Amino acid sequence: MRLIPSRVERLVVGLAVAVLVVAAATEHAAFADAIRNHAVLLAAFAVSIAVGEMLRVRMPSGRVAAPVSSGSAIGLALLGTMHGHATFDVPAGVVTLVVAAALCLGLLVRGMIGRPVEWTIVAVRTIGVGVTALLFRSIPLGGDSAWTWVAEGVRHPAVLASAMMLVSAAGLYADLALSGLVRARRSGVPVSGAIREELQEAQALTFGVLAAGPLVAFLAPVVGLLALPLGLLPMMLTNVAVRRYAANRATYRQTIATLSQLTDVAGYTPTGHASRVAERSVAVARAMGLHADVVQDLEYAALLHDLGQVGLRSPIPDGATVLAAPDDQRRIALEGARIVRRTEVLDRVADLMERQTTPFRHVREWGEEVPLASRIIKVANAFDDFSHGRTDPASVDAALERIHLGLGYEYDPEVVEALIRTIGTPGRG
Repeated sequence: MRLIPSRVERLVVGLAVAVLVVAAATEHAAFADAIRNHAVLLAAFAVSIAVGEMLRVRMPSGRVAAPVSSGSAIGLALLGTMHGHATFDVPAGVVTLVVAAALCLGLLVRGMIGRPVEWTIVAVRTIGVGVTALLFRSIPLGGDSAWTWVAEGVRHPAVLASAMMLVSAAGLYADLALSGLVRARRSGVPVSGAIREELQEAQALTFGVLAAGPLVAFLAPVVGLLALPLGLLPMMLTNVAVRRYAANRATYRQTIATLSQLTDVAGYTPTGHASRVAERSVAVARAMGLHADVVQDLEYAALLHDLGQVGLRSPIPDGATVLAAPDDQRRIALEGARIVRRTEVLDRVADLMERQTTPFRHVREWGEEVPLASRIIKVANAFDDFSHGRTDPASVDAALERIHLGLGYEYDPEVVEALIRTIGTPGRG
């Protein structure tokens, strides 16, 4: 939990609070009726949402997803009739209040068992579900709301399914957009890039959430409350698969990070140099809006960028390749790329490592194709070499001054500009 929320976080939480205040003020009577008439149904969905908050997934980019919770909340927003229960004819404001209460319950339980608690997540999910409920239950489509179509069965199931998917997508997009906005503010990356990462990372999870809510709503008239476990089962299986994917990615990265320490242990580079260059490279890449897949390859290449030094007969002073002769720099880069290519699974990473020493003037004057990721590693490595890994203002200023001496010749000005924006910003969002 962040001790000092940013202005964007405060605005998002404030917007969610405003939505809940309006809903409570206008729908308090309907809320009381809903509790009285649908207590069992609401309790089942609330428990499902709260339990779903215990099953969150943290993606490699830092995105936090709770697919079971989101699927349950969307299912409640789309619910019309349920076998064995009265028709769920409640306003959108009541649905929003119930979902917010369930999310808060889940958050409190997380706090009690020592897991991270973050009110911003509750806020964005409340707003997202509120959008879905409002569009489905209150906005007239050809005279009636989509909820009326479900309750009265006046439209073909394909039309109902399409309407459910569309309103679910609108609410989910609002959720992801606000999450991206918050993450962009925290990590100092462009908003468009952060939102794109939110939409692109683990697409199976996103589409699974999009389908889970309508599936629950379609099953409810036939199987009653069993619609919750049955409708969410595919989502739970996807959740398990994505958790394994995230764990495998973390293990894979840790393996590469361990390999990157070889030059530290052998005395070729200062302790932590590779991890600092990787952290700074990722920060710069995100500030420039690079795609998540490119950022991943960039991080691996940055971690391994000095691996070729293991072939040196004697270490470079302080491991600072930026001070080595150009031919020596190229030899180190080529040797590191050759070692990495032996894995047969990191060819893209090896390509980035191979071109990391190419001066920017080759791009500007000769039109040579040097990947932007390689240019980022070149700048991040120079920054760490010139600053000696220190972050005090004097060291940072001295490093930037040295880099500016080679601006446009050695270093890409756009990358250097992005580097300056990230000074003082963590490399991970």
